[in-house]
Amino acid sequence: MKKSLNSGYILAESLMGVGVLATCILLFLVMQAAVLAQSAALQEKAQMMRVLYEEVQNHSFDSSAITYTTQRQAVYQVRFWQAAQHQQARIQSGEQLWEILYEE
Repeated sequence: MKKSLNSGYILAESLMGVGVLATCILLFLVMQAAVLAQSAALQEKAQMMRVLYEEVQNHSFDSSAITYTTQRQAVYQVRFWQAAQHQQARIQSGEQLWEILYEE
């Protein structure tokens, strides 16, 4: 009766295959998490720009500065003012800040 010498080789090959598969799955999950975080940040920026656009649509600029807080999906601080023939608007939510300048 002959003994099989391939049994140890099959075990090592199987372990190596499982290791490669686990590494690929881990890399995929890390990349997927990074893409989701980036998508959430871009969605927050787009939301801020949309709120600022809507607030500018409803505001008439004058010489006085106006600051108020609005609540949508988050809390935003909006400010409108005019300085040196420039009309400006700013929106802030947490650490993010967007400002637009309108020149005539």
